[in-house]
Order: sequence, then C-alpha cells, then structure tokens
Amino acid sequence: MEKKIIFGRHPVWEYLNKVSQLTKPSLHISKKAHGKIIDLILAKAQEDQIKINYKEKDFFNRLGSSSKHQGVALEFFPKETSLNQDDFLSQVVKNNGVVILLDQLTDPHNVGSIIRTSEALGVDGLILSKNNSVSINSTVVKSSAGATAYLKIITISNVASFIEKAKRIGFWIIGATDHGDSELEKIRNIRPVLLIIGSEGQGMRRLTEEKIDYAVRIPLKGQISSLNASVAAGIIIYEILK
Repeated sequence: MEKKIIFGRHPVWEYLNKVSQLTKPSLHISKKAHGKIIDLILAKAQEDQIKINYKEKDFFNRLGSSSKHQGVALEFFPKETSLNQDDFLSQVVKNNGVVILLDQLTDPHNVGSIIRTSEALGVDGLILSKNNSVSINSTVVKSSAGATAYLKIITISNVASFIEKAKRIGFWIIGATDHGDSELEKIRNIRPVLLIIGSEGQGMRRLTEEKIDYAVRIPLKGQISSLNASVAAGIIIYEILK
C-alpha cells in the first residue's frame, strides 16, 4: 500500500480526527509553526501517541510554497475499507442518498472544492474516473480542507459501465450541462441520485450524456455564459439536498 502525505493545518487536523483509519501515522511540524490550531494538532497527536517530528524549513520547502503546507504535514498508510463498491451503492439506494460522479475533471482545486462542498452538504460519496482525471493527491486534500478524510471516494475504470450499474439498482442519473432542459426545481425530490459533473472545458462526454435521465441547467442572468465546475456542482448539490 502506498504511503500518503498530506499538508496544511486544516487537512492535517481533520485527518487526525479520523486517526483510526490511518496506519503508522507520523506528524511533521515546522520548528517555527505556532498558533491555536498548531497547539490543537500537537495535543491531538500526543493524545493518540503519534510520532512528532520537528522539521527544518528545507523539509517543508520540498512540499511546495509555505501557503500550501503551512508548516505541518502528516504521513500515513491508509487502512483498507471493508465496504466494496456494490455494497456502498446498495446502501445509498436503501437510504435514498446522493452520489457525485466527476467525469474527467483534471483541476485538483476544482475536485477538492467539490469534495469539500459534497461532504459539507451531506453527499454520500464521490466517484472519480481513473483515466483523464486527477487523483486524490495532496493538492486535492488541501483544497478540500480535509474533507477527503470523511467522504467515501471510489475510483472507477469505466464510467459508462458504472452508470449502467447505478441505473440497474435504482439510481436516477442527473447530468449538469449548460444546454439541459430540466430546471433545478424539478430535481429536488428525486432519489436516489447519481449526479454527473463533466470536465472543466468540455463538460460531459457525449456517451455519458446519452445515459442520463435528467439534463439539468443552472439559469444564468448575467453576461457570463458558464460557471466554474466546482461552483456549478455546489449549486446543484445544494438544490438536490435542500
């Protein structure tokens, strides 16, 4: 299993609060780091008997600019989860829940922001396509403010097959597109839902769009004809779950 490293004060704090899901965690702190959240991080690490390593500036410089790492990083091996893809989807159907599928999104900041919004609003899980998509890297974790510690995230190899499976077990498929014919109000009471967000530049692929039940659009009143993928996702997720 590949060792992971995350950085940033809020992401590290959130992962420390899910310490039972981490194997052999190790905390790295800059000798100059200070502040209330640093104190909380250190106290939590000591409480859970996590090894604390005080590092010089050079160590953190290798992680990127200071605004990214904020003088704190956490290394660990993630624990394997016992819940597989089919069991997860069955649970969501049983609970009339909502799952987000990101179809070929490549901007880690957008993906992190969508994960943060999804977790905050009560989405059950997020699906990433394996090809032509960003992985859950340290930038995604940082952009999500640590929400990756809580949200169920599954990577799939075939989007079309996954959508067909979701349909067979009872999901309604909603796709976000600027030429959709369904208003947001029409999707509020639909459950369970698989919501598809397409790539930043091209949107949903044609073969993906052919499989959806509702093509939803956000009515825009200004001169700008489209929204950032994470902003659009946030609006639609809120409408589905409110």
